[in-house]
Amino acid sequence: MDQNRGFGPCFSFELKIYHPYTNSMDSWLNEIWYGRLHRPYRLSKTYDSGNGPAVVLLHGIGRSGGVWRYVAAQLENSQIRVVAYDLLGFGNSPKPLRIQYTVDDHAQAVIAEIKRLRGNKPVVLVGHSMGCLVAVRVAALRPDLVRHLVLYEMPLYEGLPDKRRYQTRINLYFKLYDWISKQQPDFDTVQRRLGERLATKVVGSEITADTWQPFIRSLQNTIMKQSADTDLPLLRMPADIIYGSRDMFVIRGQVMKTFGLDSKLVSLHTIRAKHVLSQNASAFIVTRISAALAREVT
Repeated sequence: MDQNRGFGPCFSFELKIYHPYTNSMDSWLNEIWYGRLHRPYRLSKTYDSGNGPAVVLLHGIGRSGGVWRYVAAQLENSQIRVVAYDLLGFGNSPKPLRIQYTVDDHAQAVIAEIKRLRGNKPVVLVGHSMGCLVAVRVAALRPDLVRHLVLYEMPLYEGLPDKRRYQTRINLYFKLYDWISKQQPDFDTVQRRLGERLATKVVGSEITADTWQPFIRSLQNTIMKQSADTDLPLLRMPADIIYGSRDMFVIRGQVMKTFGLDSKLVSLHTIRAKHVLSQNASAFIVTRISAALAREVT
């Protein structure tokens, strides 16, 4: 998983400084600005290049905007603006411990960035894994900001048919996620190698002491407690949903039929790929982005 029961013991780490106005001297201002006024945190950009219509890329759990390197490289010479954000709690974005990293926490931060980016003009919003859940939430909350969705390897665990094969897999996933949530890596000089091995082999993530709490909370509150099953039927913009035939972390099922999606708006694709953003998968994603950009905003 790039990157859904219960809350396992987690670490408490001192909040790192990743934005000019979030420092220890201004902690009381942070409490007012973020806590009482509920202002969204600013996200860091891994990529921001080009001009023209904007394409916004959202990575999966535990990763950073750097996973989009193949997609960004293929779009680099196009007359479009390509922006890859580090989601809240990951990469160089803020990692506040005061929030629970729900899908709304993530979505509100992305919405604020899109508004700054394009002055409320709609963007092509692209997600991978957990980034898909965030993208769908953004589209449901602010459809005026999204002209097209491209969703690669969206993990759906809610709203699926009550079939034994689905429930068996979901139960296995949740047991795995419960086990991960209860781990207590030390991240010291020796244990760091073990923690990274756990993250890479089991989760496929870039886990550090700073990202452990955001990772666990995002796992519990965005993936395990997801809203995509109610958000998907609300979509009113075109969307491409892409799955890899070799992906072991998502359930493809019959997305269109299960969620009653409009086949005139939503296209379902299956490609030969695993859960990662490989060069081949990235190339296919780029074809869908290009097709989306070719469509005029109605």
